[in-house]
Amino acid sequence: MKLLMKKNNNVITISVVMLTMVVGFYILQVGAPIFIPFIIALFLSFAIVSLSNFFIRKGLFPLLSFLASLFIYGFIIWVFSQIINSNIQDIIKQAPEYQEKLINVMVRVGEYFSIDKSLILDEVTSKINIPQLISSVVFGVTTIVKSTGAIFFFTIFILLESRFLAKKIKLVSEDKSIFSILDQIGKDIKTYFVIKTGVSLITGFVSYLILLFFGIDFALFWAFLIFLLNYIPTVGSMIAVSFPVFFSLVQFESASVFLFLLIALASVQLLMWNFIEPRLMGNKLNLSPLVILLSLLFWAKIWGVVGMLLCVPIMVIINIVLAHIPATRSVAILLSEQGNIKFWKTKKKSFWKGRFMLKKMKKKILETK
Repeated sequence: MKLLMKKNNNVITISVVMLTMVVGFYILQVGAPIFIPFIIALFLSFAIVSLSNFFIRKGLFPLLSFLASLFIYGFIIWVFSQIINSNIQDIIKQAPEYQEKLINVMVRVGEYFSIDKSLILDEVTSKINIPQLISSVVFGVTTIVKSTGAIFFFTIFILLESRFLAKKIKLVSEDKSIFSILDQIGKDIKTYFVIKTGVSLITGFVSYLILLFFGIDFALFWAFLIFLLNYIPTVGSMIAVSFPVFFSLVQFESASVFLFLLIALASVQLLMWNFIEPRLMGNKLNLSPLVILLSLLFWAKIWGVVGMLLCVPIMVIINIVLAHIPATRSVAILLSEQGNIKFWKTKKKSFWKGRFMLKKMKKKILETK
């Protein structure tokens, strides 16, 4: 009887978990217009606080540190938006010209292989539409830019709320391991974004120089796209290279430029992806490559391009939380790279606690005066 009850309980538990997951995934997909700006704002708030704490450690006053951090990230966002806005309209205007050049290239290839010209024209016009392709790329890039207002709105309230987060956590639970979880999340996410941003910036800058050398149109926009898509694991670098390489073929109608540019850009990506980034990142993420690939597909289905960009940090957070809960620790082991789950505890000032010490530091400064 007890065995039967235990089996029934297990079935009920599994059913509830599966139902919760299905409902949760549905809510995430339907509520994407709300969740996407909020998640981006959450990571942006984390970046602002991290840079502000860095300035504080260097001896800058807390208020000045926060304002300097806010100004730096605001300036970066403004520069990116200017790059996008200054190139998008020109790219869309030249899209029909690119379509004609593509048809000329395909006709030459068809003549070489003795393929009927009318057949090539039908295939190109029906299956390859450059204006539509450019519009889809532009739409994907500008999705984040269009939600800038919502992201800014959420960021302000998250930063205001963060002042009281530590106090609320202490009132809700006396378990100090929550701060350990937050510290580990803070450290791992910061490490990921610092290394990934540095590697992506170098890749984008070198790619920009290569594109300028070959005389590719809109080199700055393609370099920015390479920088952005490098945040997408596994397939991001391949997609990033394919756009400027393909358009070089259309622009110059030359196979030699196409091949040399492909070799140059692919070499940069391989160098960064296979040598530089692994040496810097190591196994700090502690995620299985298969898990990263599956999470990439999953979050791409749920949130599109934004989900692909944020899939790794989201999975890092999920794995850390699962590792600190005894009931889900086995799941964290399966998600990890080699089965080792870590419990990072620091003797230094907690990331979150450091954020909430600003008010105390101001008080001490006033008392000394």
